[in-house]
Amino acid sequence: MTPVPLAATVTDADPVRVAVLAAVIAWVGAVPMYVVTNLAATVAHEGGHALLGRLLGQKVTSIRLQRNGAGATYFGGDLPWAVSIPVIMMGHLGPSAFGLGAAWLAVRGYTVAVFWASLAFLLLMLFVVRGPVGWLVVPVLIVLLFLVAVYAEADTQVLLAYVWAWFLLIAAVEDSLVVMRNAVYATVTAMAAPGGVDRGRLRCIRAAATQHQLRQ
Repeated sequence: MTPVPLAATVTDADPVRVAVLAAVIAWVGAVPMYVVTNLAATVAHEGGHALLGRLLGQKVTSIRLQRNGAGATYFGGDLPWAVSIPVIMMGHLGPSAFGLGAAWLAVRGYTVAVFWASLAFLLLMLFVVRGPVGWLVVPVLIVLLFLVAVYAEADTQVLLAYVWAWFLLIAAVEDSLVVMRNAVYATVTAMAAPGGVDRGRLRCIRAAATQHQLRQ
């Protein structure tokens, strides 16, 4: 039976146990399996840039994803500084914001709405995604979410809605930690070399700039 998209899902599952189990599954997916799943977090990251930029009146020209998990969001022209600051910040806040939204729906029983809302966002994103990686990752996410929303049993939908919410929340933190670890590693490595202090500062600046370019 096809569930009503915006109807509250009623199950006999203990919500506390479901939330804990979902958190464990999401942590495994977001941390130990980061190399495999980080592109899903990148979609949310770049989606955060694009969504806020569009809400602030900017034209999104394209979103590109790379195989190593990097991504970039391009706008039609230079962003005013008053717009660029929140748009840049929204990249790292985006997955967390989406995760909180999914959690808000899930705890109120609207678990199917979590998937339909995600589907709607990804379908809009599909219009501006460019490049083979984006053309592969975004449609795969759309298909998976659609299958869960339409064909999964109620208990499975509840669990996966919590997993999706937890994954977005945990992946946002893990992504930020990876960026910081890379910057620190580059700095320590450079400082161990001759002329380490000055070179270390330069490498740190370059590492931070590289991460910003990849994630902007």
